[in-house]
Amino acid sequence: MTQSVVPFAGTNQFTHGQTPALPGMAQGVYITILPSAVDELVEQYSQWFAPYPEIRIVDHGTSDKQHLGFILCEWIACEIDRLFLTWLDQDERVGDYTVYGRDLED
Repeated sequence: MTQSVVPFAGTNQFTHGQTPALPGMAQGVYITILPSAVDELVEQYSQWFAPYPEIRIVDHGTSDKQHLGFILCEWIACEIDRLFLTWLDQDERVGDYTVYGRDLED
């Protein structure tokens, strides 16, 4: 089990939970947002994830066709914290998201 970041609803404070380890795997989340919210959320997530080397912001920007804002985050060798996904469900700036998994050997 590894530590994970769980935002406390509506604030920049966190609690620490445990997520199951996924040796040799990464889980990621592709988050779509308004382009105007990209910089704000990247800054917020960067602060939240800074103490946790297993969580990375892989990329951010706008999509090519519809110019939607996006942030791509990965959890290395552990599952994404379900409370983070709940936070995404409740954040009005988040239009949608999808979770994926991949082998780290790829």
